Amino acid sequence: MSVDWCGGWQAGAVNPVVAQVLTIVGVLLGSVATFVFTSAAERTRWRRAQAARWDDKRLLAYSEYGEAVKQMVRLCRRIAETKGLLSTGRDVDLDSSLDALAEAETVRAARWETVLLLGEPATIAAARAWSEQVWGLEQILRDSHPEASSFLDAYRRAMRLRNEFYDRARLDLGISSGPLPALTWKSLQPMPPAGKPQLPEAEGGQGDRPTG
Repeated sequence: MSVDWCGGWQAGAVNPVVAQVLTIVGVLLGSVATFVFTSAAERTRWRRAQAARWDDKRLLAYSEYGEAVKQMVRLCRRIAETKGLLSTGRDVDLDSSLDALAEAETVRAARWETVLLLGEPATIAAARAWSEQVWGLEQILRDSHPEASSFLDAYRRAMRLRNEFYDRARLDLGISSGPLPALTWKSLQPMPPAGKPQLPEAEGGQGDRPTG
């Protein structure tokens, strides 16, 4: 404010010091707001990058573990075919195949540690259930006189647990295309002349033999 020559106060004039202080305060507030906004945006970008990074690592952990267990299942199939429990495939050397199965279990155990470290609890539980069922297949095959029906039942359950593992993994990774098709089987095929029962075929002409 300023004094007019008539002795009154003239409104509207601002003290230069006050104006300077207000300007500085405005600049400071603007700087603080910019800093807060920029920091929040950077934190959001960092979290997204970290989430994508861990998703990639979980994808690798799940896929490598699935391949390790699948290798054990493949070997179990070959051994079962050789022992006359299945009618598909061709015979293999039992001793070398059992040795390979033990080596495959070592690989699976190593992959398991990464799943434990990065996996979501429900997916870890599904992975454990699948691998334990595959151990059951191996136990049946190491019996001196395994029964074909016992192996087939255990094999069916292993395939169901395999699907459950992949369903949980897909959910954990945010894959929203829906669950895997359910495994359904027709009745067992008649016993072939060689005495090897065939695997039950799934609807649509495909057996429950894992593909891919």
